[in-house]
Amino acid sequence: MGLLPRRSLLSLLLAAALACGTSARGAPAPAPPSPLRIDFIAVGQGDSALVTSPTGKMVLIDGGPREAGPTLAAALRARHVTTIDLVLLTHRHEDHLGGLIPVVRTFTVGTFMDAPFRHNSAVYKDLLGALDARHVTVRQAERNRTVDIGGGATITLLSPPDPPINHSRSDVNANSVVVRLDYGRAGVLFAADAEPQTERWLLASGARLPAQVLKVAHHGGRYSSTARFLNAVAPQAAVISVGVVNEYGHPTPEAIARLERARARVYRTDQDGTVTVETDGARIQVTTANGKREILQAR
Repeated sequence: MGLLPRRSLLSLLLAAALACGTSARGAPAPAPPSPLRIDFIAVGQGDSALVTSPTGKMVLIDGGPREAGPTLAAALRARHVTTIDLVLLTHRHEDHLGGLIPVVRTFTVGTFMDAPFRHNSAVYKDLLGALDARHVTVRQAERNRTVDIGGGATITLLSPPDPPINHSRSDVNANSVVVRLDYGRAGVLFAADAEPQTERWLLASGARLPAQVLKVAHHGGRYSSTARFLNAVAPQAAVISVGVVNEYGHPTPEAIARLERARARVYRTDQDGTVTVETDGARIQVTTANGKREILQAR
């Protein structure tokens, strides 16, 4: 075959490029996946975490103590929150539910998922009253339930234990709703106020526990975060939600030592302020209100 004229050769090359879906300047790069974000909000001696899914859905896990209500509401406004798609209560202690009362009264809430283990109190009744007044749908947390929060991110309830744990140091804590959040290869485990018995039950249940980020159980209390449990989770970063100079001595030296032996980088809301975790499903960035920053790789 003879050589093609130069103009014909360039025409053929351009046509081939167009047939492959490219242009003379190359195909546009695919858009990176939207990030998932978790704010472990500094609410004092209590727990509260705001999850923003890749599609913008909002999930609030616990709300801290009642006195933290204004702080929590301000944090939500700073994130431009108007609607919370799901509020999940891990257990019915005041330091996890009190701050939810002003939140329910102020923001639109789609669904409230209640911790099933009974613990009636005046503050819990106030929360139920606020939910009823705002006509919020109330559902009970159930083990193995998975919630699609959009963009490929899911929340899975690994507990409450079934049958319930009894005769522990605190049966309300022991029957906490432990939550796993997955996005791509990134995993975050919210251990609520799980007791050692809860950790043993989770290990025996066959639940998927390995996670890059662990919300440490019971504010870094002495008994939880056992070595065997930490070995199964293998966290690279551990977030302790705790109040400054609290009456319980949280986090305890024993818990900190176990986390350090597990080679987890420890973040504390009493020292670091709000701790923010962002991930595209492959890389995980941890930043704090006081300027710390760390990049983790999802496994």
